[in-house]
Amino acid sequence: MSAELDTLIAAEYLIAILAVLLLLVAVGLWMETRPKLGQYGVLSIILGASLLSTVGLIPRSAEIYSIISSYFVPLSIPMLLFKADIRRIWKESGRVFVAFMTAAFATVVGAFVAVRMVDLGPDEGVLAGIMTAGYIGGSANTAAVADAMGKLNDPIMALIVATAFTVGIPFLAFLLVMPGIRWLWQLFSPVVEADVSMPEKEMVAERQQITAFSLIGALALSACICALSIGLAEICAIPPLKYVLITLLSVGFATLMPKRAEQLHGHYELGKILIYCFFAVIGAMLNFTLAWESGSQLVLFSVVVMVVHLLLLSLGGRLFKLSGAQLAVASNACILGAPTAAAMAVSKGWHNLTTPALLCGVFGYALANFIGISLSALL
Repeated sequence: MSAELDTLIAAEYLIAILAVLLLLVAVGLWMETRPKLGQYGVLSIILGASLLSTVGLIPRSAEIYSIISSYFVPLSIPMLLFKADIRRIWKESGRVFVAFMTAAFATVVGAFVAVRMVDLGPDEGVLAGIMTAGYIGGSANTAAVADAMGKLNDPIMALIVATAFTVGIPFLAFLLVMPGIRWLWQLFSPVVEADVSMPEKEMVAERQQITAFSLIGALALSACICALSIGLAEICAIPPLKYVLITLLSVGFATLMPKRAEQLHGHYELGKILIYCFFAVIGAMLNFTLAWESGSQLVLFSVVVMVVHLLLLSLGGRLFKLSGAQLAVASNACILGAPTAAAMAVSKGWHNLTTPALLCGVFGYALANFIGISLSALL
């Protein structure tokens, strides 16, 4: 019997698993209302889900996780962008794009350094290319480069995926906690960013106008945008294109029909709940034991890549005078992907960085295959 079937809550019991995930999200959101605990809200969701899957309460693999990843994440994006100010977005996207390209370059340099320091065996060049593609893009890029290199069905791919989670989650935790550690945040980037959070009066007024109609209106519009975007992406046979289209349609609606957008209330809170459910799924799927016991060299390789990534990104931030928020979002978009980068921007109150986070993350999907295949050939 597999470990997935030995959990207290079986993988088939979807509603019970969902209940656990929602409880974790509720705890995380409650923590965000407490001044001394606010910065640890998202982290508590991830680590809480990881702990529950490790002790065997919930499974590491279940259909509900796929549902949340496939539907909750796309649905949340429009709701987080319905009040996007295109003028501020245009101003910020350029800076975040520079930060993202710096992050991607730092990741490639990190891969070269890691190959010299960690022995991955006779196929180290190919493995380095596959893993680097995954860090700059996402799991789809990992699979694409592995397929191009003839490694897609190799057993080591399971270890690569496990390693990505094992190193990625602590990296995400570090990015989430770092802004709250003043000396470390200033060391990362001495540039002070302008206040990008939503004014408190605006947030209170927004909450007072939330009705059932405004919520269902936002949810229905979000679903329509997602359906159209996903359909067009499938027609074009470019799945990652859906995030570009979702972003463009959402921002287009907010920009071209501002009065209609102002009539929607509560969408940001609902989108935040959905994206936080995605964080809970990330935590639940994490398997530290498998990655460390069977792929310690892969873990060490990834750690070296990320250390070099952060060091060079910090230097690049000083060179281009980029703020800590811009660097952190770009780093997240590069190493972890568009959804988590946008979610981090939401959780930290960097609302005008949400769209740049998505756009840079999606650009990473397009860039990663080329970089991964090139590295596989060069190393």
